[in-house]
Amino acid sequence: MPSTYTPSLRLEMQAAGENLNTWGAPRLNAVIDRLDQAIAGRSAIVLEGDHVLTSANVGDDEAGRAMLDFSGAGPATVTLPAASKIYLVRNAASGPVTLTTGAGITAVVDSQDVTLAACDGTNVFTLGVGGLTLKAYVEAVAWSYNAGALPAQTGNAGKVVATNGDDAGWSLVTSLPDYAHDQIQRAAAADWRAAGLTYFG
Repeated sequence: MPSTYTPSLRLEMQAAGENLNTWGAPRLNAVIDRLDQAIAGRSAIVLEGDHVLTSANVGDDEAGRAMLDFSGAGPATVTLPAASKIYLVRNAASGPVTLTTGAGITAVVDSQDVTLAACDGTNVFTLGVGGLTLKAYVEAVAWSYNAGALPAQTGNAGKVVATNGDDAGWSLVTSLPDYAHDQIQRAAAADWRAAGLTYFG
């Protein structure tokens, strides 16, 4: 009976009586190497478009390693094997990377993000809280939790959050109470320096 392979890491399982005098070396050593890669190995993948992780029963491959380290061009879709596994994912590519098995739920890892991705054999998930990704959860808590506690972001580009002690709201930098005074002080100091004098405010 020939060897069989585990479904997630594709480690060789020897059949009874098979590989006499060869199971220790090289076969057992190959299994140990695959375990080493699955626990601490890194797949450095330069994206030039969509990518399918290499996956094989025998030998080293991208899908068997613990870390997927993407660089190159994005956005891109990366297809994982339809097997349960957890990956540490670093996306140093120029755009988002979508992780998929080709079916089920996909996970998006934005450029410059580092996260864990869990595949259940069909769906891919990244770290999350309460059914939301970490980013969505932080945004929901920071900007939407207790309506009115923090102002909405839409339509407030270029502004800063300021508080009057009771309520937080968006303000232009020029509308902050100390801004006008600060600008007067800076102009006076510049005038004094231009005259060769020292300004003490």
